[in-house]
Amino acid sequence: MTQSILYMVCTPQEVSPIYNYAEVTIRRANLAEVDIIKDIIFEAYEPVRKQLSRMPAALQEGLGKISRHIQMGDQYVALVGEQVIGTMRVRLAGSVGVISRVAVRGNFRGRRIGSILVEYAENLMSHMGASVIEIEVYGAVEQQLSFYERLGYVETGRLTRLGEEIVVLQKELVESPMEDED
Repeated sequence: MTQSILYMVCTPQEVSPIYNYAEVTIRRANLAEVDIIKDIIFEAYEPVRKQLSRMPAALQEGLGKISRHIQMGDQYVALVGEQVIGTMRVRLAGSVGVISRVAVRGNFRGRRIGSILVEYAENLMSHMGASVIEIEVYGAVEQQLSFYERLGYVETGRLTRLGEEIVVLQKELVESPMEDED
């Protein structure tokens, strides 16, 4: 049995809900959801804290920074019904789409919500002109690394930031043209 996912891509000024097989809606976050987003990020990143030598940056963010991302229009939420169950940030840096802070409530993990968020971001960035998507994950967190590899991301480099190894992953959105066969 195949599952299909329907995406509706909007310009940055428009906000339309997107539904898929699991009745998940993805839309831009609003300021009334800042506390919920903070809670989801905390729930998702707190287990990561034990695998690192320092506190993850996601756990250090205050409500003000999350509010600024909401106002800039790059904070998205996933909902089931009216309940916010996931979040992510998406921005375009030149022709590179950047996805960060993907987080899903614990009782909704394993239901493809994280994958749906990432696939939505890829579709959105593709329609905004991105040729590649870039994601950074902690090298010490194998679960994050394998999640993105399953979605087709490949490692393009490693760097050290504040004493932690960061793995840079990318996924090409623009297919290279096929050579003509004679």
